[in-house]
Amino acid sequence: MKAPVDVIITLLCWLYFLLGYILIYIPVLLVLTPFTSNKESLFEKINHVFYRVFFILLKNVIPGLTLYITNGVYQIKSAVVVANHRSYLDPILMISLFPKHKTIVKGIFFKIPIMRWVMKSGGYIPFTLSGDSKDLMIEGIQSMSDFFNKGGVLFVFPEGRRSRDGKLGNLQKGAFSIASKCKVPVEVLYINNTDRLFTPGRFFFNTCIKNCISVEILGRINPEENPHLQAREMRNKALKMYQEKMGIISGC
Repeated sequence: MKAPVDVIITLLCWLYFLLGYILIYIPVLLVLTPFTSNKESLFEKINHVFYRVFFILLKNVIPGLTLYITNGVYQIKSAVVVANHRSYLDPILMISLFPKHKTIVKGIFFKIPIMRWVMKSGGYIPFTLSGDSKDLMIEGIQSMSDFFNKGGVLFVFPEGRRSRDGKLGNLQKGAFSIASKCKVPVEVLYINNTDRLFTPGRFFFNTCIKNCISVEILGRINPEENPHLQAREMRNKALKMYQEKMGIISGC
């Protein structure tokens, strides 16, 4: 029974995305855009609700699935959030947690017209070193101070790619540089078990297992407490938190 159930529930979830985008998401965005002066804020709210409903759907169609979000996660504001990356579910999980959010995405998404429109509407920042998207990247980074002042959360996966074996990859320092420049704290989050539900390299969800997806705050790195704290030092502090959590240093 496992294979048919996995197929049915996976197709149901993809159907939510397909019909949701065509019948609800894009029409609502198109209808409301002319009546708002802040397109980014509108996009953030619609995006947040859309993905929050998706995880409510997951919990209802997968009996063995639970979501555990530790105290304090929903209260995070005006901060850079860094998290480990195990599954394609991680970004949409972050969007479902933070109503006012931005993130940094691969520049290739900005080469697809419809994706460029969606990403640009939300103020998402492309990561690219060349092409016309480079100007959008610079513009996006320069506007971050105002975004943080309004309570926004920039979430980033500093590994840059999903882990295939559950181990932590090298942490890039870009997110920490933004936090240092804008003088906002870095909230270090640990995501667990999204890869058990949607495993890298697998198309279908694993729906017939007991699974608890959790998001936990490992700690905060606040540059205001130490004005001389550099991005590299902030990255090393975050790395140590992950290592201790994953038992590399602590021996847990």
